[in-house]
Amino acid sequence: MNKYYSLLIISFLLLVQFVNGQKETSSKSFQDYTPSVLINKGQTEFKMYNSLYTQTQFFDEGGAKQDEGGRSTFFTSIAEYNYGVSSRVTLGGEMWFRSVYKGGPNTSATNVLTFSTSEKSRTGINLAGLKVRFNPIKKWQRFSFQSTLLLSVISDPQSEKLDRPFLDNNRHLWISKFLYDKKISSKVQLFAQLSTWVSIDKNLADKNMGIAVPVDLFVSYFPTKKMTIYLQNQFWPSLGGEGLSSYFVQEGLGLKYQISRSIELETSYTMFVIGKDTGAGQTFNLGLRLLH
Repeated sequence: MNKYYSLLIISFLLLVQFVNGQKETSSKSFQDYTPSVLINKGQTEFKMYNSLYTQTQFFDEGGAKQDEGGRSTFFTSIAEYNYGVSSRVTLGGEMWFRSVYKGGPNTSATNVLTFSTSEKSRTGINLAGLKVRFNPIKKWQRFSFQSTLLLSVISDPQSEKLDRPFLDNNRHLWISKFLYDKKISSKVQLFAQLSTWVSIDKNLADKNMGIAVPVDLFVSYFPTKKMTIYLQNQFWPSLGGEGLSSYFVQEGLGLKYQISRSIELETSYTMFVIGKDTGAGQTFNLGLRLLH
């Protein structure tokens, strides 16, 4: 709990410093800085993305929904900082905070936001690391590649020796992404992302390593220069020793709004519509983006 308060205080101080130091360095709107487009040389970017996932059902091996017998809820907050080294290279860092709460089927999903630690709940900073992002082909400004290495910084995240619920896998993460977007018209834009998530066991045990290859597709509509409405589609297959071990399809709707020259808010809702050996839940998301 104290670690979470420290994270909030540090994030707040960074936000205050950022806002107080704002300068009008660009006339571009946030819609020009798509996920595929790098920030300019000397620019800084701060993001905080909060996601609450909750489920009372899961998809079994045959893809049918089954009752879990209770409610599992995970809250994940990702704090991200990026700096434009050049027009084609960005360096940054990330820190992931997670909380879990397990209760009865009628338990409120918001119980996870108490950030407590007990036999039903657990909280902590689980991952931290660095990343690099660059534009490999200069004439393709809307195409970029990103590589992130996140180290598991919490002990026994699977709670194997603790009387607490599972918080995270006992693994480091190496995430690589290819990002591309294309304007269909002045009001419509298509964004695609292909990723690899390689999970590396902290003890280097081969049986606990894995790989997922998620594919994302977003269709965005711009009713105004400050507002973006988007449809989200994601297919997430996980590979095991015998091929496809699990998968899910996630679909949702989101909204972004630029409240000032340097601040943008985002909210979205998604649900897991089909899957195999995975949760059949939904997410409620809230994000903040600062660009200076």
